[in-house]
Amino acid sequence: MNVLSYPLRYLNLKDESGRALFLRNGLAAILIAIILTLPFGFTDANYFGDKGFLDRFGGFSAVLTGFYIAALVGIASFAPSIGDLDEQIEVGKITRIDDDGESENLTRRQYVCSMFGYLSFVSLFISVFAIFSAIFSSFHVIDIIFNVAGFRINFSFVIYLLAIFFINLIISHMVVTTCHGLYYLIDRLYAKKPKLLLRE
Repeated sequence: MNVLSYPLRYLNLKDESGRALFLRNGLAAILIAIILTLPFGFTDANYFGDKGFLDRFGGFSAVLTGFYIAALVGIASFAPSIGDLDEQIEVGKITRIDDDGESENLTRRQYVCSMFGYLSFVSLFISVFAIFSAIFSSFHVIDIIFNVAGFRINFSFVIYLLAIFFINLIISHMVVTTCHGLYYLIDRLYAKKPKLLLRE
């Protein structure tokens, strides 16, 4: 088990149709990433530099990391009597492959812990990456990379936009997954199966 990449196991979770969860969120994440990328293709907006988009979002992401970790600790320590936390999800099943290679149905607690563990990891990664990006931009490393001798201007610009799109795709997937996490915290986490009561 690689502890550095363990939170990314969330991406291998599958829904009841056998589709990976990151594909379930894929279309929304791609659309948000395109919207975030377009301004940097048609204007001279600052993305990688100091006080640019990535730098500012990195600061916001650092705050989000604390929220995600607090949510993770809270969910992990909720009493079993709150909802059916430790019962397997019956509607909208989520499965994963365990260490023995067997398919395992997740409980609500396992699913939400996996989700917020992933979100904590991604937000921390974005924060650290934004710091390094701001440092490199101060030495014009980004400009050097995208203006290497021999590259045509158009080709360099395409690589620049693809790099921005890829980073925005990570950001947008974090946003969409956060919406799923909030939905579970607001509603699904506390849902209980209806019980029939006998007449006295």
